[in-house]
Amino acid sequence: MSMMNEMDLINKFQLHPDTLGRFVFMVKKGYRDPPYHNWMHAFSVAHFLYALYCCSNKLSCLDDLEVLALFVSCLCHDIDHRGTNNAFQVCSNSVLASLYSSEGSVMERHHLAQTLCILNSPGCNIFESLSDSDYRRTISMIRDNILDTDIASHLKKLKNIKQMANDGYNRSNPEHHKLLCSLIMTSCDLASSCKTWESNKASSDLIYQEFFSQGDLEKALGVTPSEMMDRDRAFIPEQQLQFLDNIAGPVYQLLSRLLPESAEAYYTLVENREKWDVLKKAGKKGFGDPAE
Repeated sequence: MSMMNEMDLINKFQLHPDTLGRFVFMVKKGYRDPPYHNWMHAFSVAHFLYALYCCSNKLSCLDDLEVLALFVSCLCHDIDHRGTNNAFQVCSNSVLASLYSSEGSVMERHHLAQTLCILNSPGCNIFESLSDSDYRRTISMIRDNILDTDIASHLKKLKNIKQMANDGYNRSNPEHHKLLCSLIMTSCDLASSCKTWESNKASSDLIYQEFFSQGDLEKALGVTPSEMMDRDRAFIPEQQLQFLDNIAGPVYQLLSRLLPESAEAYYTLVENREKWDVLKKAGKKGFGDPAE
């Protein structure tokens, strides 16, 4: 709530403090406690948006309603995460897969449904002061933002985001607004990649705890897990390098082109990549310190 206050969202949109407090409490309560995808991750994702807001001229490239939708999306984007990914939901024939697999992005659709459920709970509609048109637009943007945290969705939009960066961001182009919001949402979700080495390494450890737990469940189901999910086969430095090179690196490189004030995030990611490369060359399978 302090971040939202400093971003002037509470005042601009007349968010009632009691309603906002109940909403945030219900969102926090909605998170389970897997090693990584928990409330602390949600808070960190929202904090990265706050940092972008502070360093990038209050995200003046977007309108105020888009900033509000992004912040709420960051808080809510992983509600009720079970520590397993979309592929696991499908291969295990989970209840969530039966509900959402025909549309894709199983977990993201569940996170969205949980968000809307909280907003519709008594005393939790933080958007009650918005006009009908602004309310509908905000819900639509939250839907897009949360679904965009599926890396598969991000990759489908990557070509258009690159084209926007090449052409230059046009604030009067509604499609550019959508693409920039998508990129910002992804950058917030992957922000552990561009924090200090100690933080990046600690977050990676938590992520792989989840991965390996899922791999164990897959083995119990008679399914061969992917290498990064298999505690017996995973070479973590190599996997981290692939992730930074193919997914996270391009995200922050594009972000730094569109929001130049964010360039420090990309530079920190590059420094982390160098340390993972040291571990790889040293043949360290896990999280050994490159300075050792």
